[in-house]
Amino acid sequence: MQNDVGVAAWVRRWWHQPDQYDWLSDYLAARHLQRLSRLLIASVVVVLGVVPIVMLFSPSGPQGQVHRTVAIVMSALAFGGACSWLAGWPSRRQSALFTVGANAGVTIAVLIAGTPATGLLACATFAPIAGYVGLYHSSKLLAATLLNALVTTVFAGVRIAAAGDTAMAIGHVLGLLIAVLALPFGSQLLLHLLSLDARMSDTDPLTGLRNRRGYDQSALQLVAAADKSQSQWLAVMLVDLDRFKQINDMHGHGYGDTVLLAVADNLIRRSAMDSVVARLGGEEFLIAELTESNAPVACAERLREAVAEMPFGVTASVGVAAVPISDIAGTSAVATIKQLGESADAAMYEAKRAGGNQVRYRAATSNHN
Repeated sequence: MQNDVGVAAWVRRWWHQPDQYDWLSDYLAARHLQRLSRLLIASVVVVLGVVPIVMLFSPSGPQGQVHRTVAIVMSALAFGGACSWLAGWPSRRQSALFTVGANAGVTIAVLIAGTPATGLLACATFAPIAGYVGLYHSSKLLAATLLNALVTTVFAGVRIAAAGDTAMAIGHVLGLLIAVLALPFGSQLLLHLLSLDARMSDTDPLTGLRNRRGYDQSALQLVAAADKSQSQWLAVMLVDLDRFKQINDMHGHGYGDTVLLAVADNLIRRSAMDSVVARLGGEEFLIAELTESNAPVACAERLREAVAEMPFGVTASVGVAAVPISDIAGTSAVATIKQLGESADAAMYEAKRAGGNQVRYRAATSNHN
């Protein structure tokens, strides 16, 4: 019974863990590996795009005008995807759309294959797709990819069995599924090994968010990239979960980790595009966000709601402090970011003393040298 609970807790943690796209992208960029990665991925996509064209000249390839047209369109889309990788590193959303498109492309390739054996062979392409998703994206997207691979591969196997070779169908389907499953979990093992380097320096090992060191660096980059001609403010928010120790005491630390992972995921989802989300340790999260002059409290309220709306019965006290971006001189950015964090921390304790699940604002002034 205890083992069943342990497995269920592990599955929950795996299911709710946030994707690793941001920190792995930063890791590659810091080590000047993004360009090489883009070239490798683009090369693989180009090769996959050539395959449908080549199969047009094979008796085992797509038959009929409709299927042949679909194959040509698939090749064109693959070449377009390769060009997008060559153009630059994609955003998280662009990368996710790329994987969804790749999944759909393989499924269509199986459906339009001229022979059952060719369709089953096409299912092998799910392996690198699943490996990519396992390395960069969330468990939810990986589960969807594996489910699609399972259904499509079994369908291709059924076609072979219906043609009279059941033994070949079973053997090849099992072999392909093992390969498709091995690559994403091998990718996640690689991710764990990389984390020994990357996460220890800039990233929180539980949630995948930035740690204090990563936050300080990213917040400076956020300020440096801001358009000082606009009326933007830098808002810093300290989010502290209320009575989190009681959750650990009542349900155990495994359940507490699940809550922290869910909170991290929700904070990322509800934060603006121009933001930095970090976990300082324990149940404290620190967020820096570019916002309008009249919006810091609204931003903090949005994050408070992001925690309160979860099904775990957890709430948060949120402190916020803000200054105009135009008031932050280049040499004073480090001191200003530190002061905003201290002011947000003080405001958070005011919210906690008032009963929790509240937002408090504390004015802050920038430092000038």
